[in-house]
Amino acid sequence: MVKKGTKNGKVNKNRVAKSSAAQKGKAFSSSNASTNPDRALPDSKKAGFYRSKATINRLNMYRGKPDEAARHKDPNTVVRIQPDRRWFGNTRVASQGKLATFREEMSKAANDPYSVILKRSKLPMALLTEPSKPAAMNLLSVESFEETFGKKAQRKRPKIESSDLEALVEKADESGEKYSEEKDSNLVRDTGEYGEKSYVNERVFDAGTSRRIWAELYKVVDSSDVIVMVIDARDPMGTRCQFLERSIRKDRPHKHIVLLMNKVDLIPTWATRRWVKVLSREFPTLAFHSSLTNAFGKQALINLLRQYAQLMKDRKHVSVGFIGFPNVGKSSVINTLKKKKVCKVAPIPGETKVWQYVTLTNKIYLIDCPGVVPSDPACQDNAMKVLRGVVRAEKVEMPADYIDTMLEKVKKEYLLKRYGLPADLEYANAEEFLEVLARKMGKLLKGGEPDIQIAARIMIYDWQRGRIPYFEPPPLPAGAVEAMEVEGEGEGEAAVSGMMPAESGAEGGGASSSSAPPPVPVVVKVKQSFKELSCAVEYSEKDKTVEGAEGEDVEGEGEEEEVEGEEVEE
Repeated sequence: MVKKGTKNGKVNKNRVAKSSAAQKGKAFSSSNASTNPDRALPDSKKAGFYRSKATINRLNMYRGKPDEAARHKDPNTVVRIQPDRRWFGNTRVASQGKLATFREEMSKAANDPYSVILKRSKLPMALLTEPSKPAAMNLLSVESFEETFGKKAQRKRPKIESSDLEALVEKADESGEKYSEEKDSNLVRDTGEYGEKSYVNERVFDAGTSRRIWAELYKVVDSSDVIVMVIDARDPMGTRCQFLERSIRKDRPHKHIVLLMNKVDLIPTWATRRWVKVLSREFPTLAFHSSLTNAFGKQALINLLRQYAQLMKDRKHVSVGFIGFPNVGKSSVINTLKKKKVCKVAPIPGETKVWQYVTLTNKIYLIDCPGVVPSDPACQDNAMKVLRGVVRAEKVEMPADYIDTMLEKVKKEYLLKRYGLPADLEYANAEEFLEVLARKMGKLLKGGEPDIQIAARIMIYDWQRGRIPYFEPPPLPAGAVEAMEVEGEGEGEAAVSGMMPAESGAEGGGASSSSAPPPVPVVVKVKQSFKELSCAVEYSEKDKTVEGAEGEDVEGEGEEEEVEGEEVEE
């Protein structure tokens, strides 16, 4: 019979007791059992093969039973915690004067669209603004509870103009005598020769306003560090979401906005350069032309995004969201940056349905967003929605109703030249012009009547695809180009600067010294040239030149596109 614990009758000296409890007088147990968290691993075994100390402790906890007495113990007993100096080791003390100076300087940097605050997580950004209390009406200060309810109630009686039916009839007769039809602003009148045009609020005009689309937009805004708002160069102010800009600046001040003026090949070069100067007063603005083979502004936009990525070194990656109206070219811009078709594009609005992540570099990610239409009253005009490309022309039931606005905006010579009509053609309204155009194109109904709806739909197609020459002139008076200067910028330049917080001289805590170095501004610039920009639409000689602006460079000869290195100012 072999004794237990022996091998072939010999005692195994290497055998250790299975108990994982620590031996008496020792802090750690020397047992190699699987339940001992302090066991020593063999030299030939890897640490990853065995359970970690935390895993063993967790498994041992599962085997134990909870302490019922501790569970039912009253938690309201007073417990004193011994104070420790290490609680106040990594703190800084600032006086009220320093705090006021910090608020003033940092608020300027936070409100400047050309500045980026570096290491935002290490700065007390909550001290920039005073804590605001929710505005709640104190009803008890107006009327006390005793004066409103109960036996001593003293509530005011409602004001009734007529106490009985006779007085009401008498007041109605008096109002009827004072009524004037000419002063009635709610009266519908026929103002034109053909009567008033009634625009039917079709369902197609609700495009870009649904909850789903706005939910996709807010996903992109919340996920983005830099927000690129794409606008149409033909109507920059009409395709800007100023309501969204104000919302981002107010609720998300840490996000940076960049304006990207797309489709600059459809307007003259001088208008592009002047619009860039006008819009640069509010946000960094770049001109862009989307194309896989002959793009403009691609390198300038990539350089600007790289500067943002370089300034945000505390982030693993920088997300750039592209938002804007439908059919302004957001997906085309992403395809141009990637130099291949990664997003589905089409010359019609509403092609992008959901947001989409695209990798540009290892640190820069692009986010495509569906087009949205703000609820601003200025953006709710149905005629302007058709001309801005918000709705699809084939879904509009009566497209001829919106040609009047187009004829007001486009010069007559451009329309006649586009459709090959006689130069001496005269027409009184849009209906007469559409009749002539329908007969010219052979679009006829039964009986030889011209189909003006088909002709109007063709004109809307040409308008949305940029085949009709048109652009909104920049809002600058003649001769004001030289007077308009943007601080810190040259011509065609978008600059971004970063504010580096001052480093404390004391390591490991303590109060900051009074001679702390001021924040160091880091300036990086991206310049854009207009030398290679050419207009693809044929304009007249009058529209190709700047009216009354002396010294304006019509051909677009500006500074070469370059990226300056970091300049550290003392």
